[in-house]
Amino acid sequence: MQTVQPPLDLALLNPWQRGFPLCREPFAQIGLQLGLDAATVLAHYQRLQDQGSLSRIGAVFAPGAGGASLLAAMAVPPERLEAVAAIVSGHAGVNHNYEREHRTNLWFVATGADAVQVEQLLRSIETDTGLTVQRLPMLRPYRIDTGFDLRASQSLASGATHWAQTPLRIQDQPLAALAERGLPLVERPYDLWAEQLEQPVDAVLDTLERWLDERTVSRFGVVVRHHELGFTANAMTVFDVPEHEVDACGEALARVPGVTLAYQRARTRDWPYNLYCMVHGRDRDSVHATVARAVAQAGLADKPQAMLFSLRRFKQTGARRFTPPVPAMPRTPPTHEKERCMLTPEDARLIDHLHGGFPLVDRPFAAVGQQLGWSEERVIERLHQLLAQGVLTRFGPLFQIERAGGQFVLAAIAVPEERFDVVNAVVNSFPEVAHNYRRTHTLNMWFVVAAESPVRAQDAIARIEEAVGLPVLAFPKEEEYFVELRLPALTAAGGAHGA
Repeated sequence: MQTVQPPLDLALLNPWQRGFPLCREPFAQIGLQLGLDAATVLAHYQRLQDQGSLSRIGAVFAPGAGGASLLAAMAVPPERLEAVAAIVSGHAGVNHNYEREHRTNLWFVATGADAVQVEQLLRSIETDTGLTVQRLPMLRPYRIDTGFDLRASQSLASGATHWAQTPLRIQDQPLAALAERGLPLVERPYDLWAEQLEQPVDAVLDTLERWLDERTVSRFGVVVRHHELGFTANAMTVFDVPEHEVDACGEALARVPGVTLAYQRARTRDWPYNLYCMVHGRDRDSVHATVARAVAQAGLADKPQAMLFSLRRFKQTGARRFTPPVPAMPRTPPTHEKERCMLTPEDARLIDHLHGGFPLVDRPFAAVGQQLGWSEERVIERLHQLLAQGVLTRFGPLFQIERAGGQFVLAAIAVPEERFDVVNAVVNSFPEVAHNYRRTHTLNMWFVVAAESPVRAQDAIARIEEAVGLPVLAFPKEEEYFVELRLPALTAAGGAHGA
């Protein structure tokens, strides 16, 4: 079923996915064409961003322009999928994260300033999850274009994608970081960029024009969130094609209207496919029809293949190939004073404010921002950073598990010193384990099992005992006297509470 967009939404989104005005007052120029003033145009773009239809207005860099990115995949046991997906999404370098229909069910894109940073990210994910990440680097793009005709049932554009011949100069990367983050929604957005970069605004505009002319930037304009605009059916079809045929097949895929992505990727021992084709549509039937047409036109009918529709979107944000990396923080609490993450007073204010309760309104992050004097975007960005740094373990409700029929059980093991690291990894691999600490006692490993029923809690403890080959002492709660997990972050940040 096709989602009908209001005429003004279409007028602001559809034509400006490319060719967005590169002038001092771009929103005024758009308004001239629509008979609106700049303030009205800005207000509507802000509304589209708040409701999630608009991701950002900025640059989409061509492959080869700089930075590094890599498609990654994991075969996650179904019972662990949500937990593993949350760990993956918590990394700032992950910008897309989807569940797909396959045994290899979790697919995400890892980005960074260079290949070393991306590899560090992937190794961190493997350590955090205990699972292998398949690395599927792109070898050649044939088509990469996620601009959508919002009036149609699917993207109808076609044609080859250009690979930037030379990466951006180092001195241009600060502007690239701003351009991939997106324009601020103000009347003179390029002036703000010029101020931040300490450059004349004309120099900023000239550089953006040059990038487009050189095709370092594939397009500059509105980047929509296709799922929110009704393009909810997307399928990744993969093929095993002999190396001497892959270019011809890939180039043929790029010419098929409706194919948004087509590229060659490296094979792995467990993943034999090397040619990928992505189709986004509003329903499965139209996607199936486009894929069937693409397979026929590219001569791929006799090639081994698989179609993986996406089932759940865990994360979708813009790539950060030029943004300075967030320093990695340990996932376990540090033991030495000098290793502790020092909260800034602003982050402490945010944490303390949210400790008091999350507003149950249509736009909760905007409500939080209004109370703090921040923008909605800034609240969301800071929470992402705090999650990535490990300052926040998660973001969501804290509930009384016993009142929901479940059970928390404190448990302990006396672990021989030489086996501690191995036993620790095994215990942490159980999804029912919520906390795990080393303590100074013969019973040196203490953890909490959380399950949806007492029977399942007992079963988890029995399975842990069997897996580690050591007795597990369980201490079910008999009576609750006090539980309060609200910690004053401002005190940790060096602030003060006062009357």
